[in-house]
Amino acid sequence: MGDFVRMATVEVAREDVVRRQIESVGRDASADDALYALDAVRYDPITPQGMKGRDAIRKWHEMLAKASTDADSRAVSIISKGDTAAAEWVITAIHSGPFEMPMGTVAPTNRQVTLHGATFYRFNREGLIAEQRDYFDLAGLMQQLGVKP
Repeated sequence: MGDFVRMATVEVAREDVVRRQIESVGRDASADDALYALDAVRYDPITPQGMKGRDAIRKWHEMLAKASTDADSRAVSIISKGDTAAAEWVITAIHSGPFEMPMGTVAPTNRQVTLHGATFYRFNREGLIAEQRDYFDLAGLMQQLGVKP
């Protein structure tokens, strides 16, 4: 029974890390420092080459926070097992600042956007995010912003 309780406690702790990470998007980039391993990697449709290291991930989240106002980021569902977790999420924000993308910077449109997605996480032994893979509809986001592909 002790192993079951320990496993359940670890999974609840990982789900809390995931929830905190999702809720910080567009708001508090500094929250990431406590959640990611120094050598963490993160991938998404905007940066498929990935971001390597906690500092790069923080810079990405700082840009998102500067590019948006009234951000509401929340987890819809979270599941974890072992060293992995998955989450479905939704983010609603107003695009009020420059949005830096590999194909160029998108000037503020002052449009409200809603983005639905899913993220898969892998944790290290210390319980920090070691790898993150985000999946969302990039074309739909660009359409909401009024940007042609």
